[in-house]
Amino acid sequence: MIHSIARNSFSAIYSTIKDVVDYSSTTIYDMFISHPITSLTYEKLCERLTGQQQRILDVGVGTGVPLNQALNRFPLNCEIIAIDINHNYLRKANHLFKDKPQVKLYELDFYQMNSETFGKFDTIVFSSSFLLLNQPKEALQLAISLLKPGGKIYFMITLSDSHFGDTLKYITSIDLHLQSENQFEQMIDQSQLKINYKQRLQKVTNIATLLFKVFIYETKI
Repeated sequence: MIHSIARNSFSAIYSTIKDVVDYSSTTIYDMFISHPITSLTYEKLCERLTGQQQRILDVGVGTGVPLNQALNRFPLNCEIIAIDINHNYLRKANHLFKDKPQVKLYELDFYQMNSETFGKFDTIVFSSSFLLLNQPKEALQLAISLLKPGGKIYFMITLSDSHFGDTLKYITSIDLHLQSENQFEQMIDQSQLKINYKQRLQKVTNIATLLFKVFIYETKI
């Protein structure tokens, strides 16, 4: 009896601590990534989307906060397939989008995507996620295979030649695998993609955009 009570008490304490840690991780992510960086890139993305871009794949939706903030600026009646591999982030995203059927969330590794199951897309968005992928060159080819004719791939990406990536990893535990602008563009040039549009996003009031080079790239075959 005593053993059972102790075990149940420990399980309850463990569950509480885990919930607190999980909540803290999503809060830190939103504080240092979603609000200062990703929200800004979604604003610019919405300026580039047109009504013809009806099927959209969002790779690395995270907690969903930036997408949710910009959702009313996406093309009318579009369908958004949003994926992420982080279960804790998706718990928060599921809450945000529970009454928004145009957004379908999947806990999924990008390398598991295929056109037979999910179809093809007018638009693929790498939302601050591309450099987190272990095999970026293979990811490019997979993304291209998921595009409809005339489709576009957007990279909302943070690039830097400085040491700030190590600092951010220390604070958030997230390694952004930061590359220089030249390194990233060489990778794009070596694929079938061509850069159609590029803009560095900066705001004087947004310290993150002054420390890092935050870009949006629009590419197509």
